[in-house]
Amino acid sequence: MKPVAPPIGVAEDARGIVVSLPPRFWLLVSLRKLFRRMLPEPMAWTYRLPRTVGAAKRVEVWIAEVELQVRAEERRRAWTASDAEWHDTPQPAVAAPIAAEPVIVTLPTEETGPSVLDLLRRLNEGATMVATIEEDGVRRYRLEPRGYLVRTTVAERAIRERLVAPGNDGLLGPESSQTWRAPTREEVTAATSTKPRKPKPARPARARRSTPQPQEARP
Repeated sequence: MKPVAPPIGVAEDARGIVVSLPPRFWLLVSLRKLFRRMLPEPMAWTYRLPRTVGAAKRVEVWIAEVELQVRAEERRRAWTASDAEWHDTPQPAVAAPIAAEPVIVTLPTEETGPSVLDLLRRLNEGATMVATIEEDGVRRYRLEPRGYLVRTTVAERAIRERLVAPGNDGLLGPESSQTWRAPTREEVTAATSTKPRKPKPARPARARRSTPQPQEARP
């Protein structure tokens, strides 16, 4: 942004000199170094300077030094600022993040073990399964916020069979997620609508009765 000389207001009355500053902290620090006994006024960023000999002249010199400092900063930024920053044009909009892939979950079946079903029940109650790498390099799973330890075989089976939904907070896709949660109602509905139907077992073929052949008459 192109620097502009800050507007500084100065007024004088019977009690002293009143100076109004723009909301710039460095101006306040610079003025306080020059007038140690200045007092704040009820209005924000307004201060009263003590009436001393040569106070008005010192304020004029201070304002001139501030203007010189702003112009020097303007010349310095002319060599480093970009064209868009110098002309005060808006910066290009940040690209929108790429939407994550839709979560695809499946529903437990009759072959799902009781340990996995217990894990799904805890997740449905509000828990979150967190995967961490311990100091020994082993990947372990816990249920937060309780901190219960989940067996690795149970957690990995639920992940492999897509019974839990990933948090998509990993670097290498959903499979490397650090958190896992229970599927939402919409995800369960989508899994129910796309659940493949099991083919009906074929009935065993019945043995056909052979037609009795006429026997030859014996003499």
